[in-house]
Amino acid sequence: MTCEEKIWELRQIIEEQLTPLINNDYVLYDLPYYSNIGDLLIWEGELSFLKGLPFKMLECGSAFTSNLKRKIKKDTIILLQGGGNFGDIWDIHEFKRKVIRNYPENRIIIFPQTVFYQKNENMLRDIELMSRHPYLTICARDIHSFEVLKKNFKNTILLVPDMAFCIPYENLQKYLQPTQNKTLYVKRKDKELCKENISFSPLFNLFESDWPSYEQVTWEEKGLKLAYKFRHLGLSSIIDLYAFYILRPQLIRKGIEFVSQYREIYTTRLHVFILSILLGKSCTIIDNSYGKNSSFYETWLNSHTREVLDGIDYAILSQKTCQAPREST
Repeated sequence: MTCEEKIWELRQIIEEQLTPLINNDYVLYDLPYYSNIGDLLIWEGELSFLKGLPFKMLECGSAFTSNLKRKIKKDTIILLQGGGNFGDIWDIHEFKRKVIRNYPENRIIIFPQTVFYQKNENMLRDIELMSRHPYLTICARDIHSFEVLKKNFKNTILLVPDMAFCIPYENLQKYLQPTQNKTLYVKRKDKELCKENISFSPLFNLFESDWPSYEQVTWEEKGLKLAYKFRHLGLSSIIDLYAFYILRPQLIRKGIEFVSQYREIYTTRLHVFILSILLGKSCTIIDNSYGKNSSFYETWLNSHTREVLDGIDYAILSQKTCQAPREST
């Protein structure tokens, strides 16, 4: 199977699962107005998918700019950003809870999420709230998350690939950099980093970094922070426009330029791995602290240790493995 065939296969699953549900105009909330390029790639994929539907996006916004006191027509569908914050390791989805409480008569769809709870009482809290909503659909982006949701939540639960796979190659191609004989290790620096030592043998000179937007504050993020200071003046719509037309495309461009210049890639970040697939680059993904990366890999690529797409390696380097498979020369 080629990379193009695999990407097409995953897009088909997304379209088959979600297209029948989005049958009216919609709003898109909980957008990532911050520097995580992976979440911005998800947003970009959501926009690409939605462009193919014959319905209008009536409004979009983040948790900080969306007015949840505003009345929404009952037939308007509420779409919530996908990602990896469903649970309590990043307990920042209080906004999702507010949406679910405030709009009990609207259809709500949570785009594909990884689900992880450290404390059972936190999961019970969400079960009690979400299971009361009769029109809530929750999409899981890996089989483990799907099983947790299916077992515990009474809502409609779907298994859907990450929305970043909907980004057309031509949207990425314009930012490609010449590939050099260099090895990139994208190592996250937050609490999702696996504490166990992982060793591998790079083929080329090794450069270690997180997403470039985490290594230094970008001018795009400085501009957003400045705009937030004046939010109380009623500038939420300007913040939305800034994030949509400046923050999102500029940080995605930086992410593509960053990843595309390396011939060999190891990563602890899921969306460096997904972006590598979209760009047709060999990549080995290292598991995070609670198995998010390995579950995603095993769900959509291979249940064994490696998938070779048209001669390009995509592998999972687990916490118990010392040597990763690498690109043949």
